[in-house]
Amino acid sequence: MAELTVLYRDVDRAPYLYTLRHCARSYDLDVELRRVASAVPMTGAAGADWGRLLERGEVDVIAENYWGLMTYAARGVPFLTVASTAHRWRELLLVRPGVGRVEDLAGRRFAVRDTGPQALFPGLWLEDAGLAGEVEQVVVPQRETGRWGHWKRVAEGECDACFMSPLYAAPALAAGLTPIPHPGYDFEGGHVTLTTTERVVAERRPAVQALVDAAFDANELFRDERATALAIAERDCADLLGEHFDLSSSPVAELYDLLREEIAPDPVPTPAGIGTAHRLRSRTAPELAGYNPLLMWDLSFARAARRDRATRQAQFVAEEALW
Repeated sequence: MAELTVLYRDVDRAPYLYTLRHCARSYDLDVELRRVASAVPMTGAAGADWGRLLERGEVDVIAENYWGLMTYAARGVPFLTVASTAHRWRELLLVRPGVGRVEDLAGRRFAVRDTGPQALFPGLWLEDAGLAGEVEQVVVPQRETGRWGHWKRVAEGECDACFMSPLYAAPALAAGLTPIPHPGYDFEGGHVTLTTTERVVAERRPAVQALVDAAFDANELFRDERATALAIAERDCADLLGEHFDLSSSPVAELYDLLREEIAPDPVPTPAGIGTAHRLRSRTAPELAGYNPLLMWDLSFARAARRDRATRQAQFVAEEALW
């Protein structure tokens, strides 16, 4: 059986990743899931500097941080991204009483998480909404509020709005914050993205193909086979999820249902999602201004996976017609 080591950090990725591992076994692939060590250096808004681990060959695949890894590819490091499981940025825009529309934010203060793409999305969004010069961004250190705790500045009255992941929004909603509509973005990098290297592809192409084949199956299973996906999450991920969530008030089933809404029908990125990731990372990486992010993608594996699935479906239909 072939093997690939896949690195990840956030436990809310674990239910999908363990589903991916489950599906990979059907392709004779053993996926070793390895969490990033806390000692890995941090690089501000780009998150942990995992790229060095991949560049040195200490892991085969990184399952997150595609948007941050673009800077490596731009300077010539041979990284390739082969799949992306979710294509939309789905955070809730939560506001204090008195804010009923996006336009009402003019002259107010916006609480901003200090890590990950969430540190950059508010600025991008405010620019696109025509509010960049009219709304003050207040960066809230996570060490002061806890993970995804920047909403507390809104509840306390210091700020008027913030973006929140639906996974972490329950306390904010219970504190009286309310969601208002906003258009959101197509975005690649908000969930699991699979980035490897040209060396791994050259030396272990069948294993990478098996991983992408499994990603197609995992997206389908996670979306459409709730009982199976939930059983995997409860069996393999409960302890991990318990690190960040109170499972007595938000059981695994509730978290799974929220995650399920994020997963796309297939793990093929959208042009708009790639473009948004490039725009976002360019805000702190000006060297990306002349870099075409499509150069980082190798979709040959996804094309092969789609052809294989279409062939199997045609065979099934033909056999069914003979019954």
